[in-house]
Amino acid sequence: MKATVSSSSVLGAMCVLVSVAMSTGFASEFASKLLMDFSDASAASQWISVNDSVMGGLSEGGFRLTDNKTLVFYGSISLENRGGFASIRTRPSDLNLDGYDTIALRVRGDGRMYYFNLRTSSYRTAGSYRAPLKTQEGAWQEVRIPLTDFGYSAFGRPVTGVDPLMANRIQSVGFTLADKQAGPFRLEVDWINAEKATTPVERTAAKSPADSSGDRDIMETAVAAGQFKTLVAAVQTAGLVEALKGEGPLTVFAPSDDAFAKLPSGTVEELLQPENRGKLKAVLSYHVVPGRILLGTQSPQTLHGQSLIIRTAGSFKVNGANVMVADIAASNGVIHIIDSVLIPPATKGTPREAAKAVIELAIRRGVPLFNAGQPSACTAIYEVAIESLLKSHTSAIGDEDRSLLRNALREMRGNKEDPRQQAWTLRRALDAVYESLAKD
Repeated sequence: MKATVSSSSVLGAMCVLVSVAMSTGFASEFASKLLMDFSDASAASQWISVNDSVMGGLSEGGFRLTDNKTLVFYGSISLENRGGFASIRTRPSDLNLDGYDTIALRVRGDGRMYYFNLRTSSYRTAGSYRAPLKTQEGAWQEVRIPLTDFGYSAFGRPVTGVDPLMANRIQSVGFTLADKQAGPFRLEVDWINAEKATTPVERTAAKSPADSSGDRDIMETAVAAGQFKTLVAAVQTAGLVEALKGEGPLTVFAPSDDAFAKLPSGTVEELLQPENRGKLKAVLSYHVVPGRILLGTQSPQTLHGQSLIIRTAGSFKVNGANVMVADIAASNGVIHIIDSVLIPPATKGTPREAAKAVIELAIRRGVPLFNAGQPSACTAIYEVAIESLLKSHTSAIGDEDRSLLRNALREMRGNKEDPRQQAWTLRRALDAVYESLAKD
């Protein structure tokens, strides 16, 4: 029994996305300023540690430079004496960040939740603007945090009524651990940058590094860039190549290979199956907007028929995805690189679609069991699905199909010696009903 499944649960699974910004290889589209690297031993003199011992706590935290030219923030958190935090930060200095809107950093942590802190000339030393920094144990991460994501806190508590964070007042950067978990910790830092996106006027003239003249079409530009292999394969499978090579103009919000990699395991492979071409086409068309849309437009309508929401405060976002590089010119449109796959909003299914979903789910779960040598378990799943169709989906199933399903149940129950044939009897009936439901 070949595992060919058309699953309606794909879009639901794809909604589980992580919003972590990643480097895309087009860094030239951002103005970047190095705040901290640790290639020089003198960098250690710029940092100090402040722990809960200032309030009687017993936590120990410090820092050191490594042979790999990184900074390690390490120690142990103690919850005794009402303690529970450790921190490091740079000594105050004028960082000259006027006009910058994002902090970028590369870190490797231990799975704990840290805070990245910014201190300004405007408030007391016990307070700072901070943003959460969730680490992945043992994994390097490149994280970008818009300044608009920083909130002011003092003594570990949020403070309201404070002026918004102003880039030109930032004088110090640092890290705090205060997750109420006792025990050792370790956070390694490779570098810290300040970034700002180029202006809309500048982005309009931006070209793909693979073709600075901008005379390649969108499809050729994506292929040449080298970081859209999954997107290119999906476009080919969905039969949309000619659409992206046409006269246009079109705007494509292009998920990088890293963006597709964040989807749940097996999602991309399932969407690339021939029987899921319709679902794949719906997802891809949700990333394409007619016309040459630069990022001042707020709600352009996609080829899918539904609109995208573009936010420009702090940094560009499309729905929930971060725009990593904007306005890469192509001969027939423009490409914006995003760090997450966009999912079309769910629509309420018809009774036929609900019945089809029951069959798809049954086959999705039954086929692996059959292939693993458990035909009886597969049969049990198919039997439950047919009973559900007969009892709960009567408005979607016609008389002829209901009769077909009842006959299949009788035949299966009368054959008690061949479990493989039992499974096939029910599967053929499910396939026939599914085909009938798909006709209209």
